[in-house]
Amino acid sequence: PASVLAFIENHDTDRFLGEGDNLPMLKQASTLLLTTRRIPQLYYGTEIMMTGVKHKSDGYVRKDFPGGWADDKATAFTANGRSKLQNDCYNFYKTILNWRKGNEVIAKGSMVQFMVQNGVYAYARQHEGKTVFVMLNGTDAETSVPLKFYKEILKENKQGKDILSGKTITFSEELKMTARESLVIEL
Repeated sequence: PASVLAFIENHDTDRFLGEGDNLPMLKQASTLLLTTRRIPQLYYGTEIMMTGVKHKSDGYVRKDFPGGWADDKATAFTANGRSKLQNDCYNFYKTILNWRKGNEVIAKGSMVQFMVQNGVYAYARQHEGKTVFVMLNGTDAETSVPLKFYKEILKENKQGKDILSGKTITFSEELKMTARESLVIEL
């Protein structure tokens, strides 16, 4: 049988960020991982943007999580020990994982995928009358997406709540999305 686990990195691969710090791209990959079918596997340190590539060494992708010992110079176990960027990443994971916990729509829901429109990949998860609509702008530019393509999911809904930002998303003719924006909208 096919594997039921899905991941973006693990101890046998390069870290998703390689040696970079592209938080919007990491958030987007993780949004897909945590809202699609299969059981997500998260590798320690992803929540603070740990980096590493295998061609340097296996140990480089398996570095110790910073902190936890009295003589450690840095600790990522507290907000004060993390950089602003690391805290942004940590808070993203805290938000989406707490929302995901016990969420039957994500755990058991069916999935409807849509053709990519203007660089935006969209899909919906549905279970027992509840719908979560995910939109991922896979481009490095702002884009507008005509919402007519998603009528079968949006139906008569005029708005939904993006669980990542907490903002209300209003549906009109088009929806503007910023570069690499991820939306997880509860309808």
